[in-house]
Amino acid sequence: MKNKAIMERPFEYLRRSGDGQPFPEETVRNWYIARAYVLDKLKDIAFGPGDAGSIHALVSSDSPLMLAVVRQLALSAHFINYRERDIFGNLICKNRTLVTLVSGRGAQEAAAELQKEEYLGNLMQHCKYTVFGETVNADSYLDVELEIVPEAPESFDLVFSEEEALAFVASKAPEEVFSIDTRKAVLAGRVYELGAVIDNLPAEDIHSAKRYMFALDTFQFKLLGKKPAPMINDAKWQKSQLTVKYGLSNIFCADCFESRARGIRKYCDESGVGEREAWETNNEALSYSEHNRWVAERLILGFRQPGKEERMFYETLYARKKAACVKMLKNNEEDPAHVDLCSCLDLRRSDPDNFKYDSFLLLAIPLILKKLGL
Repeated sequence: MKNKAIMERPFEYLRRSGDGQPFPEETVRNWYIARAYVLDKLKDIAFGPGDAGSIHALVSSDSPLMLAVVRQLALSAHFINYRERDIFGNLICKNRTLVTLVSGRGAQEAAAELQKEEYLGNLMQHCKYTVFGETVNADSYLDVELEIVPEAPESFDLVFSEEEALAFVASKAPEEVFSIDTRKAVLAGRVYELGAVIDNLPAEDIHSAKRYMFALDTFQFKLLGKKPAPMINDAKWQKSQLTVKYGLSNIFCADCFESRARGIRKYCDESGVGEREAWETNNEALSYSEHNRWVAERLILGFRQPGKEERMFYETLYARKKAACVKMLKNNEEDPAHVDLCSCLDLRRSDPDNFKYDSFLLLAIPLILKKLGL
Protein backbone atom coordinates (compact mmCIF):
# COMPACT_ATOMS: atom_id res chain seq x y z
CA MET A 1 0.00 0.00 0.00
CA LYS A 2 1.21 3.49 -0.86
CA ASN A 3 0.98 4.96 2.64
CA LYS A 4 1.61 1.88 4.76
CA ALA A 5 3.63 2.63 7.87
CA ILE A 6 7.20 1.35 8.17
CA MET A 7 7.64 0.46 11.83
CA GLU A 8 11.21 0.22 13.15
CA ARG A 9 13.03 0.15 16.51
CA PRO A 10 15.98 2.56 16.23
CA PHE A 11 16.59 3.39 19.90
CA GLU A 12 18.10 -0.04 20.60
CA TYR A 13 21.10 0.87 18.42
CA LEU A 14 22.26 3.81 20.55
CA ARG A 15 25.35 3.02 22.65
CA ARG A 16 27.14 4.65 25.55
CA SER A 17 29.94 6.97 24.46
CA GLY A 18 32.56 5.72 26.90
CA ASP A 19 32.56 1.95 26.53
CA GLY A 20 30.24 1.45 23.56
CA GLN A 21 27.92 -0.73 25.60
CA PRO A 22 24.15 -0.81 25.06
CA PHE A 23 21.96 1.25 27.35
CA PRO A 24 19.88 -0.74 29.85
CA GLU A 25 16.64 -2.19 28.53
CA GLU A 26 14.68 0.00 30.95
CA THR A 27 16.32 3.15 29.58
CA VAL A 28 15.48 2.24 25.98
CA ARG A 29 11.93 1.36 27.00
CA ASN A 30 11.58 4.72 28.74
CA TRP A 31 12.76 6.57 25.61
CA TYR A 32 10.00 4.96 23.58
CA ILE A 33 7.33 5.64 26.22
CA ALA A 34 8.46 9.25 26.67
CA ARG A 35 8.43 9.92 22.93
CA ALA A 36 4.94 8.54 22.37
CA TYR A 37 3.55 10.16 25.54
CA VAL A 38 5.05 13.63 24.96
CA LEU A 39 4.09 13.81 21.28
CA ASP A 40 0.54 12.84 22.23
CA LYS A 41 0.38 15.54 24.94
CA LEU A 42 1.69 18.19 22.51
CA LYS A 43 -0.53 17.17 19.58
CA ASP A 44 -3.10 19.94 20.04
CA ILE A 45 -0.68 22.79 20.80
CA ALA A 46 -0.15 25.38 18.10
CA PHE A 47 1.62 28.73 18.07
CA GLY A 48 1.57 30.93 14.98
CA PRO A 49 4.74 32.81 14.00
CA GLY A 50 3.69 36.08 15.61
CA ASP A 51 1.90 34.68 18.64
CA ALA A 52 2.73 35.58 22.21
CA GLY A 53 2.87 32.78 24.73
CA SER A 54 4.73 29.54 25.38
CA ILE A 55 4.27 26.30 27.27
CA HIS A 56 5.25 25.67 30.87
CA ALA A 57 5.50 21.91 31.33
CA LEU A 58 5.54 20.43 34.82
CA VAL A 59 7.20 17.02 35.20
CA SER A 60 5.94 15.77 38.53
CA SER A 61 8.82 13.51 39.64
CA ASP A 62 12.40 12.60 38.82
CA SER A 63 11.96 8.86 38.23
CA PRO A 64 13.91 7.42 35.28
CA LEU A 65 10.77 7.54 33.11
CA MET A 66 10.08 11.17 33.98
CA LEU A 67 13.69 12.12 33.28
CA ALA A 68 13.19 10.55 29.84
CA VAL A 69 10.11 12.78 29.51
CA VAL A 70 12.27 15.85 30.23
CA ARG A 71 14.63 14.67 27.48
CA GLN A 72 11.78 14.24 25.03
CA LEU A 73 10.33 17.67 25.83
CA ALA A 74 13.75 19.18 25.11
CA LEU A 75 13.71 17.36 21.76
CA SER A 76 10.12 18.18 20.78
CA ALA A 77 8.84 21.41 22.39
CA HIS A 78 10.15 23.88 19.80
CA PHE A 79 7.72 26.42 18.37
CA ILE A 80 7.89 28.98 15.58
CA ASN A 81 6.97 31.97 17.75
CA TYR A 82 10.25 31.83 19.71
CA ARG A 83 12.29 35.01 19.31
CA GLU A 84 15.98 34.87 20.12
CA ARG A 85 16.68 38.59 19.49
CA ASP A 86 14.87 41.87 19.15
CA ILE A 87 15.21 44.07 16.07
CA PHE A 88 18.39 45.59 17.52
CA GLY A 89 20.09 42.22 18.01
CA ASN A 90 19.63 42.13 21.78
CA LEU A 91 19.07 38.71 23.34
CA ILE A 92 15.45 38.48 24.57
CA CYS A 93 14.54 34.74 24.34
CA LYS A 94 10.84 35.52 24.10
CA ASN A 95 8.30 32.66 24.24
CA ARG A 96 10.81 30.09 25.47
CA THR A 97 9.56 26.64 26.54
CA LEU A 98 9.95 26.11 30.30
CA VAL A 99 10.24 22.60 31.73
CA THR A 100 9.93 22.37 35.53
CA LEU A 101 11.08 19.13 37.15
CA VAL A 102 10.02 18.31 40.70
CA SER A 103 12.93 16.48 42.32
CA GLY A 104 13.39 14.85 45.70
CA ARG A 105 17.17 14.79 45.27
CA GLY A 106 19.70 17.34 46.43
CA ALA A 107 20.54 20.18 44.05
CA GLN A 108 23.86 18.81 42.79
CA GLU A 109 22.56 15.26 42.51
CA ALA A 110 19.47 16.36 40.56
CA ALA A 111 21.50 18.36 38.05
CA ALA A 112 24.08 15.57 37.68
CA GLU A 113 21.37 13.01 36.99
CA LEU A 114 19.87 15.12 34.20
CA GLN A 115 23.31 15.59 32.62
CA LYS A 116 23.75 11.86 32.07
CA GLU A 117 23.94 10.95 28.40
CA GLU A 118 20.72 8.91 28.56
CA TYR A 119 18.89 12.14 29.43
CA LEU A 120 20.15 15.61 28.43
CA GLY A 121 23.83 14.95 27.73
CA ASN A 122 25.61 18.15 26.70
CA LEU A 123 22.46 20.28 26.58
CA MET A 124 22.84 21.52 30.16
CA GLN A 125 26.21 23.02 29.33
CA HIS A 126 24.39 25.52 27.11
CA CYS A 127 20.72 25.90 28.06
CA LYS A 128 19.46 28.13 30.86
CA TYR A 129 18.54 26.14 33.94
CA THR A 130 17.74 26.85 37.57
CA VAL A 131 18.35 24.42 40.43
CA PHE A 132 16.56 25.26 43.69
CA GLY A 133 16.74 28.98 42.85
CA GLU A 134 20.30 29.16 41.49
CA THR A 135 20.47 29.96 37.77
CA VAL A 136 23.14 28.68 35.37
CA ASN A 137 23.72 29.86 31.78
CA ALA A 138 21.45 32.87 32.25
CA ASP A 139 22.49 34.29 28.87
CA SER A 140 21.68 31.14 26.90
CA TYR A 141 20.16 31.65 23.44
CA LEU A 142 18.37 28.29 23.38
CA ASP A 143 14.58 28.09 23.26
CA VAL A 144 14.24 25.53 26.08
CA GLU A 145 14.74 26.41 29.74
CA LEU A 146 14.87 23.95 32.66
CA GLU A 147 13.93 24.42 36.27
CA ILE A 148 14.51 21.92 39.09
CA VAL A 149 12.39 22.52 42.19
CA PRO A 150 11.61 20.60 45.41
CA GLU A 151 7.87 21.30 45.17
CA ALA A 152 5.47 21.85 42.28
CA PRO A 153 4.64 25.49 41.43
CA GLU A 154 1.05 26.71 41.56
CA SER A 155 0.72 27.50 37.86
CA PHE A 156 1.73 25.61 34.73
CA ASP A 157 0.21 24.64 31.38
CA LEU A 158 0.79 20.90 31.12
CA VAL A 159 1.58 18.27 33.71
CA PHE A 160 3.45 15.06 32.96
CA SER A 161 3.26 12.26 35.51
CA GLU A 162 4.42 8.67 35.81
CA GLU A 163 0.87 7.45 36.41
CA GLU A 164 -0.49 9.20 33.34
CA ALA A 165 2.40 7.97 31.17
CA LEU A 166 1.87 4.35 32.20
CA ALA A 167 -1.90 4.66 31.68
CA PHE A 168 -1.21 6.06 28.22
CA VAL A 169 1.01 3.08 27.37
CA ALA A 170 -1.62 0.65 28.64
CA SER A 171 -4.19 2.21 26.30
CA LYS A 172 -2.05 1.66 23.19
CA ALA A 173 -0.97 -1.37 21.19
CA PRO A 174 2.71 -2.11 21.92
CA GLU A 175 3.72 -1.35 18.32
CA GLU A 176 2.32 2.18 18.64
CA VAL A 177 4.70 2.92 21.52
CA PHE A 178 7.74 0.67 21.17
CA SER A 179 8.38 1.15 17.47
CA ILE A 180 8.48 4.21 15.21
CA ASP A 181 7.03 4.87 11.77
CA THR A 182 10.18 6.14 10.06
CA ARG A 183 8.68 7.22 6.73
CA LYS A 184 8.73 10.96 7.52
CA ALA A 185 12.31 10.71 8.74
CA VAL A 186 13.42 8.85 5.62
CA LEU A 187 11.84 11.46 3.34
CA ALA A 188 13.33 14.28 5.41
CA GLY A 189 16.76 12.67 4.99
CA ARG A 190 16.37 12.84 1.21
CA VAL A 191 16.71 16.62 1.45
CA TYR A 192 20.46 16.07 1.82
CA GLU A 193 20.56 14.16 -1.46
CA LEU A 194 20.12 17.58 -3.11
CA GLY A 195 23.51 18.74 -1.83
CA ALA A 196 24.85 20.25 -5.05
CA VAL A 197 21.52 21.84 -5.99
CA ILE A 198 21.23 23.61 -2.62
CA ASP A 199 24.95 24.33 -2.14
CA ASN A 200 25.06 26.21 -5.44
CA LEU A 201 22.34 28.64 -4.38
CA PRO A 202 23.67 32.08 -3.40
CA ALA A 203 23.51 33.09 0.25
CA GLU A 204 21.68 36.33 -0.52
CA ASP A 205 17.94 36.36 0.31
CA ILE A 206 18.47 32.99 1.90
CA HIS A 207 14.88 32.75 3.16
CA SER A 208 13.28 33.70 -0.17
CA ALA A 209 11.16 30.77 -1.30
CA LYS A 210 11.67 31.67 -4.98
CA ARG A 211 15.31 30.64 -4.75
CA TYR A 212 14.30 27.07 -3.90
CA MET A 213 11.69 26.44 -6.60
CA PHE A 214 13.96 24.31 -8.80
CA ALA A 215 15.20 22.33 -5.80
CA LEU A 216 11.61 21.81 -4.61
CA ASP A 217 10.56 20.55 -8.04
CA THR A 218 13.50 18.14 -8.07
CA PHE A 219 12.66 16.97 -4.56
CA GLN A 220 8.94 16.55 -5.25
CA PHE A 221 9.09 14.81 -8.61
CA LYS A 222 12.28 12.78 -8.26
CA LEU A 223 13.08 12.08 -4.62
CA LEU A 224 9.54 11.99 -3.22
CA GLY A 225 8.54 9.82 -6.14
CA LYS A 226 10.64 6.99 -4.76
CA LYS A 227 8.83 4.71 -2.34
CA PRO A 228 9.93 5.20 1.32
CA ALA A 229 12.27 2.42 2.40
CA PRO A 230 13.24 1.27 5.89
CA MET A 231 15.67 3.60 7.61
CA ILE A 232 17.73 1.01 9.45
CA ASN A 233 20.52 -0.86 7.71
CA ASP A 234 21.51 -3.26 10.47
CA ALA A 235 25.12 -3.73 9.37
CA LYS A 236 25.77 0.03 9.07
CA TRP A 237 23.92 0.91 12.27
CA GLN A 238 25.80 -1.74 14.24
CA LYS A 239 29.12 -0.44 12.91
CA SER A 240 28.73 3.33 13.31
CA GLN A 241 27.20 5.34 16.13
CA LEU A 242 27.27 8.43 13.91
CA THR A 243 25.02 6.61 11.44
CA VAL A 244 22.66 5.88 14.33
CA LYS A 245 22.71 9.48 15.54
CA TYR A 246 22.10 10.91 12.08
CA GLY A 247 19.16 8.54 11.68
CA LEU A 248 17.75 9.56 15.06
CA SER A 249 18.29 13.19 14.08
CA ASN A 250 15.97 12.73 11.11
CA ILE A 251 13.38 11.12 13.39
CA PHE A 252 13.46 13.94 15.94
CA CYS A 253 13.31 16.51 13.15
CA ALA A 254 10.32 14.80 11.51
CA ASP A 255 8.55 14.51 14.87
CA CYS A 256 8.08 18.29 14.75
CA PHE A 257 6.57 18.44 11.24
CA GLU A 258 2.98 18.36 12.44
CA SER A 259 3.72 21.01 15.08
CA ARG A 260 5.13 23.28 12.37
CA ALA A 261 2.08 22.61 10.19
CA ARG A 262 -0.34 23.41 13.06
CA GLY A 263 1.39 26.74 13.59
CA ILE A 264 1.14 27.58 9.91
CA ARG A 265 -2.54 26.61 9.76
CA LYS A 266 -3.20 28.85 12.77
CA TYR A 267 -1.46 31.68 10.96
CA CYS A 268 -3.60 31.00 7.87
CA ASP A 269 -6.81 31.09 9.91
CA GLU A 270 -5.84 34.40 11.50
CA SER A 271 -4.39 36.12 8.43
CA GLY A 272 -6.58 34.71 5.64
CA VAL A 273 -3.61 33.73 3.45
CA GLY A 274 -3.22 30.33 1.78
CA GLU A 275 -0.98 27.62 3.20
CA ARG A 276 1.66 27.76 0.48
CA GLU A 277 2.03 31.52 0.91
CA ALA A 278 2.14 31.07 4.68
CA TRP A 279 4.99 28.53 4.53
CA GLU A 280 6.91 30.87 2.22
CA THR A 281 6.22 34.09 4.13
CA ASN A 282 7.30 32.59 7.44
CA ASN A 283 10.34 30.72 6.19
CA GLU A 284 12.78 32.77 8.26
CA ALA A 285 10.93 32.20 11.56
CA LEU A 286 10.56 28.51 10.74
CA SER A 287 14.25 28.20 9.88
CA TYR A 288 15.34 29.85 13.11
CA SER A 289 13.08 27.54 15.10
CA GLU A 290 14.49 24.53 13.29
CA HIS A 291 18.05 25.60 14.01
CA ASN A 292 17.28 25.87 17.73
CA ARG A 293 15.64 22.43 17.68
CA TRP A 294 18.67 21.00 15.85
CA VAL A 295 21.13 22.48 18.37
CA ALA A 296 19.21 20.98 21.32
CA GLU A 297 19.00 17.60 19.61
CA ARG A 298 22.68 17.50 18.69
CA LEU A 299 23.74 18.39 22.23
CA ILE A 300 21.48 15.68 23.66
CA LEU A 301 22.96 13.16 21.24
CA GLY A 302 26.47 13.90 22.50
CA PHE A 303 27.82 16.45 20.03
CA ARG A 304 29.78 19.38 21.46
CA GLN A 305 30.90 22.82 20.39
CA PRO A 306 34.47 22.96 19.04
CA GLY A 307 37.07 24.00 21.59
CA LYS A 308 38.86 27.34 21.39
CA GLU A 309 41.83 26.00 19.41
CA GLU A 310 39.59 24.03 17.04
CA ARG A 311 37.48 27.14 16.43
CA MET A 312 40.54 29.34 15.83
CA PHE A 313 41.91 26.84 13.32
CA TYR A 314 38.53 26.64 11.56
CA GLU A 315 38.38 30.44 11.27
CA THR A 316 41.72 30.52 9.41
CA LEU A 317 40.44 28.27 6.62
CA TYR A 318 38.58 29.03 3.40
CA ALA A 319 36.23 27.26 1.01
CA ARG A 320 36.97 23.54 0.62
CA LYS A 321 39.42 23.39 3.53
CA LYS A 322 36.79 24.92 5.80
CA ALA A 323 34.24 22.34 4.66
CA ALA A 324 36.78 19.56 5.21
CA CYS A 325 37.38 20.79 8.76
CA VAL A 326 33.63 20.75 9.49
CA LYS A 327 33.40 17.22 8.14
CA MET A 328 36.38 16.04 10.18
CA LEU A 329 34.95 17.44 13.41
CA LYS A 330 31.39 16.19 13.04
CA ASN A 331 32.41 12.74 11.77
CA ASN A 332 34.67 11.96 14.72
CA GLU A 333 33.02 8.78 16.02
CA GLU A 334 34.56 9.09 19.48
CA ASP A 335 33.99 12.80 20.09
CA PRO A 336 31.81 14.53 17.47
CA ALA A 337 31.79 18.33 17.39
CA HIS A 338 29.95 20.78 15.16
CA VAL A 339 30.85 24.40 14.38
CA ASP A 340 27.18 25.30 13.87
CA LEU A 341 26.21 24.63 17.50
CA CYS A 342 25.62 28.31 18.12
CA SER A 343 22.91 30.96 18.14
CA CYS A 344 21.07 31.98 14.99
CA LEU A 345 22.84 35.34 15.08
CA ASP A 346 26.27 33.70 15.23
CA LEU A 347 25.32 31.24 12.50
CA ARG A 348 24.33 34.11 10.19
CA ARG A 349 27.82 35.49 10.72
CA SER A 350 29.94 32.34 10.63
CA ASP A 351 28.12 29.92 8.32
CA PRO A 352 25.10 31.54 6.61
CA ASP A 353 25.00 28.84 3.93
CA ASN A 354 23.85 26.40 6.60
CA PHE A 355 20.48 28.16 6.73
CA LYS A 356 19.83 27.08 3.14
CA TYR A 357 19.17 23.52 4.28
CA ASP A 358 16.86 24.69 7.07
CA SER A 359 15.01 26.99 4.67
CA PHE A 360 14.60 24.26 2.08
CA LEU A 361 13.59 21.60 4.60
CA LEU A 362 10.81 23.79 5.99
CA LEU A 363 9.45 24.43 2.49
CA ALA A 364 9.50 20.67 1.86
CA ILE A 365 7.47 19.76 4.97
CA PRO A 366 4.01 20.23 3.41
CA LEU A 367 5.12 18.13 0.42
CA ILE A 368 6.29 15.31 2.72
CA LEU A 369 3.10 15.39 4.82
CA LYS A 370 0.95 15.38 1.68
CA LYS A 371 2.93 12.49 0.21
CA LEU A 372 2.28 10.40 3.31
CA GLY A 373 -1.33 11.50 3.72
CA LEU A 374 -0.65 13.07 7.14
